[in-house]
Parts: sequence; C-alpha cells; structure tokens
Amino acid sequence: MTAAGSLGLAPRSDWARWEADGRLPPSADGGGFGVDFATDLELLASLGLTSLRWGIDWSRLEPHPGRWDADAADLVTEVLRAARRAGVEVWAVLHEGPLPGWFSEDERGFADDRGRGLTWPRHVDRVADAFGDLVAGWVPVLDPFTRAAEGFALGTRPPGRRDEGAFLEHLRALHLVGVEAWRLLRSGDAPVAACLDLSPTHPGVRSREPDEREAATQRARRLERLRAGVWVDALSDGLLAVPELGEVEVPGLAGAYDVVGITYRGGTTVHADGTTGPYPADAPVTADGHAPWPEGLGVVARDLHARLPGRRLAVLGTGVTAREDDRRADVAGATAAEIERAVADGVPIELAMWETGIDGWNPVTGLEVPDGIVDRARHPRPSAAVLSAAAERARLAR
Repeated sequence: MTAAGSLGLAPRSDWARWEADGRLPPSADGGGFGVDFATDLELLASLGLTSLRWGIDWSRLEPHPGRWDADAADLVTEVLRAARRAGVEVWAVLHEGPLPGWFSEDERGFADDRGRGLTWPRHVDRVADAFGDLVAGWVPVLDPFTRAAEGFALGTRPPGRRDEGAFLEHLRALHLVGVEAWRLLRSGDAPVAACLDLSPTHPGVRSREPDEREAATQRARRLERLRAGVWVDALSDGLLAVPELGEVEVPGLAGAYDVVGITYRGGTTVHADGTTGPYPADAPVTADGHAPWPEGLGVVARDLHARLPGRRLAVLGTGVTAREDDRRADVAGATAAEIERAVADGVPIELAMWETGIDGWNPVTGLEVPDGIVDRARHPRPSAAVLSAAAERARLAR
C-alpha cells in the first residue's frame, strides 16, 4: 500500500496542492487504514499475506522544514508495532511519489545539490533512527522511472513538466538518492531493496514501411534502456550512464543493495511516433491505464536474473485496478503461477507483493475503482482466496 492510498494525501504534500486544484481526484482518508490499522493488519495476516509494502510519508512527518510532527511519527510507530504483533513484515518506502511541498517546490527537491546531499540524507537518518528496529526492509525509491516520467516528461504529476532534459536529470537524481539512502541504511539489520519498474517493451507498426519498424525499434530500445538497462548496468559495473548525460562513476554502486526489487504492471508497445500502448496490442486496458499481462512478469524476472546472477530478487508490486473481481482473480492466479514457475526455474524471487490489500486511493481513478482484494467494508473478495492459496503454497515450499 502507498501512504496516500491507505491514508489519503498529506495536507502539506506537493500532490495535495494538485488535489485542491482538481488536478487529482479527492483522496479523503484513502483506504481508511488510519481508522483501525491493527484490525486491518490482522485481517491481512489471516489471509496469509504477511509482507506489506507501506510508505512512510515524509510530508506527514515533516510538514514544515525542520519541524518533526510527533503525532505523525507516533502513528507510524503504532502501525509498525501493530504489524509486528499481527505477524506482518513491513517493507518501508521512503519516496513513492508525494513529497513535502517545502522540499520539492521551495527547495527544488532532488534537482538541487543541497536537497540530494543534505536534506534527503538528514531525513533518511531520522527515519532510520525512529523506525529502523520495527521494519523488515527498506525501499528508498519506488519506481524511479515512473516517478521521473510522470513529473518531468508526461507532466501528469507534480511538478507537471514536459521537459526531456529535466526528465533525464531527475531520473539520474532518483537513482543517486536511492544509493545514498542505501549507504545510510545498510548499517542496520533490515535489508535495503533497489526498485526497477519493469515492462517488456516491443516496437509497434501501423504500416509495412521498413522505416517505421526501424524507428519503432529504436524507440523501444531507448525506452528499455531508460526504464531498466541503465540501472541494471550500474548495479553491475558502478557506472551510472543515463543517455545524453554521460557516465558517472558512483563509488560502491557495483553490487549495491541487498535485494533487487521489481514492480510490474504490464507490457508496452512503442510506435515510431513515440506513442505507446499495451502489449499485446489488443490487451484490454484497466481503468488506471495498465494492461495486465502475467506472462510478461516471468519474462522480466528471468531476464533480470540472467543479467544480475546471484542477486536476491523481490516482486515489490503488481496488481489490477478493476471493477470486476473476476478479472482480478484471473490475473492474480496467473501471476502467482508465473512466479512459481520462475522460482522452479532457479530465479531467486524471495518475496512477492500484490497491489493492493485493501481498496484505497490512486491518482488516476481516485476512490472510484477497486484495486484491492478486500473491499472498503473489509470484506475479502474471491481474489483474496486466490492469493491466500498462493501464499500457502509458497510457505509450504520453503
């Protein structure tokens, strides 16, 4: 669960300003997790879902620069303690989208040397000191490619820019701040996970012109490079080489992180003009714009294992936002089967998480379209039984 999805947008976050302007759907209290989180965590545990990815929202903890909100910190502590009592291991995310407005807007966020080198490390240290003994794992930055693309290439999230150069700079910055967080967190007991937002990418053509296929192929290769190739190579050789920005040697980057995590929401078709769509091209698209394709998860997991042999892997998020739970159950079952086959083939996937447990908020559909295996009234859907069975098979296989 994201913090915004489970609790709603924090009033002092940069995304809340867009919500107030009507550029994002109302978030209210998200999935209502803050009302009775202890019972919610016990419900998830009863379903056999004992790992939870949850955002620790910086904009709640520090709504004003240098002013730590004790009530917000107490809530995080109580959630983590309740999770431990319920037998749920929490993987805490430090940046999953929204940021404090004072940081991203007033101080230029990760685009600023001071933001990357002083403000962010200070925040990571403070969070680690406050909650480090209660988390099972850390995810410094969730979906860095998506974060950068939405904010600086597509303009669909704050700061709402469409600037290719700024997108590339921000993409590199997010990887650098992730590595900085890993350096600070690795002294603790909890493992730290990188996160790659993966999608099998294929060229798409609308005519028989050979030039069109070549252009589409080049675009697909570039998108694959930006989405994953840069980071996979960097974890291998320590060189961060974002296209058009040159190489940066980052000390300690080769072999960094304890776990290499992936998120997966479907395949992508890229056309010669740069437009994108689902893959397969006729795959039905869900309300939030994704086209679930479980077989593709097996493809990207095997490819990642081949490129980073010996590394521990985790699926940090995959799921379906859809009104029809039959579709959610079908995709959940097929996804579990793909992961099981990959593990049987020697792909070391140690952890797999579904998005999401309990219906919450997302920035595309708001609260209108279900995304959970449990509804807002806390009634498990049939898809919950599918994932419960998969969790039990995984437990027995250990």
